[in-house]
Amino acid sequence: MNGDRRIRAPRRWAAATIVGIGIGTLTGCGGHATAPAGAIGTTAASQVPAPGKNATDQPTPLKMPPARTPVLHMHGKYTYTVRILGAKTMADMPNDPPPAGTKALALLLRVEAEPRDRGIHAPTAELSIDYPSLQKDVDAAYGSGAIGNMLDGGMDYRTEDQMLYGGQESQGIDPVFGTLEANTVYYHWVWQFVSEKANLKGATLCETQSQVRSRANCIPIGPITTAS
Repeated sequence: MNGDRRIRAPRRWAAATIVGIGIGTLTGCGGHATAPAGAIGTTAASQVPAPGKNATDQPTPLKMPPARTPVLHMHGKYTYTVRILGAKTMADMPNDPPPAGTKALALLLRVEAEPRDRGIHAPTAELSIDYPSLQKDVDAAYGSGAIGNMLDGGMDYRTEDQMLYGGQESQGIDPVFGTLEANTVYYHWVWQFVSEKANLKGATLCETQSQVRSRANCIPIGPITTAS
């Protein structure tokens, strides 16, 4: 994670990245649910029950997508766990468009203190994405810094309720100076610029500090979708 680039991306951008990961469309990170792109309907029409549905049935509650396995155990000044809920590549991002020849690989993460009964400072600059062609892509970028630096300061840490129902103006935990409370699960978006031609097969999420050790501490990212 590059500490020199702390950007505040609009919460709306999460709408594009959350689509297809399992939540539906949100107006922002923690925004109200809206109709998927291309859906047509009015308030009156939405009140008409679908065939086989009772008019008194309650709407299906929104849920976060299931967390993937395995779990990444972090071993820095504060110990905590990280799990991946979804991954998507994007050619455009508000306030932080990927430079020419690159795209953003965005991850939705589940973060929790370990042990759970301890608060921790909001983690920053402790994760990175590795993939087979990373070093080749960095070398081809001639040290521009556009590739290989994870950006984690653009979105707040949020609880599940804030993610699903909080609205655009709901305030989460500051990603740089905030504190994550004990016994609370938080969700957080991070992204890293990669080459447009990057080979992301086998991509992993790694503890940055572990890269100086003899054995890297990483977990597989898993399936990666592409923003339409």
